[in-house]
Amino acid sequence: MQTIFDKDYELTYGHIDWRGIARPDAYFEFMQDAATVHARQCHLDRDDIGALWVLSRMYVEFARPLAAYDVLRVTTWCAGIKGPSWLRAFEFWSNGQPAGRAISSWVILDAQTHRILRPSTIPAAAEYTCAARETLPMPAKLEVSGLPLHHTHPIVYSDLDINNHLNNVKIAALVCDSLDLGQTDFVRTMQINYTAETPAGLTLSLHADRSGQDFRVCGLAQDTVRFESAGTLTGR
Repeated sequence: MQTIFDKDYELTYGHIDWRGIARPDAYFEFMQDAATVHARQCHLDRDDIGALWVLSRMYVEFARPLAAYDVLRVTTWCAGIKGPSWLRAFEFWSNGQPAGRAISSWVILDAQTHRILRPSTIPAAAEYTCAARETLPMPAKLEVSGLPLHHTHPIVYSDLDINNHLNNVKIAALVCDSLDLGQTDFVRTMQINYTAETPAGLTLSLHADRSGQDFRVCGLAQDTVRFESAGTLTGR
């Protein structure tokens, strides 16, 4: 079993913002794809195990801005199993230089009941891990309550994933939409905790706050917190 997986992604203008640099959600898109392809190669995707992979937390560090047609190499591996959570780590490289890194936490759900399944129910889990490789700590809980309303966003066709819920990549974009990024703002770190699924037809209210270099964002729908985010900004 290939415990470490690499894949190259070319940034196009579809990944670039009005300042000419890659949006954070581009990295989330590439991480989603790399994790899916790696799991499929290891015969651990949803069809092989009869269960659904669900992203619960993601923490990302961005080392430097990238531009259109830069090639981003994404390296990923299973960084261990803690209780019901599978940890997946990522490293980003471009032009031979570090471009960032990330750590994520996933759970698997029974396809029918949506109950969390223990990793011990998956025979190949032990062979899948590469815990000896250095990684970031597991993402922690966030406290982002009491933030002012920034805007609302109805969940529409282009927001949905294969499970008919708001795609985690779109959530990264919604976080950035709530930050009113200026010409020199660069998202240095971003954590997103995915607390509840957001199905089609709901409207999210996005609550956000910026204080110095720090930001916090919360997405709510029907009085339920759907995601929480926090991170830091620096100048470019």
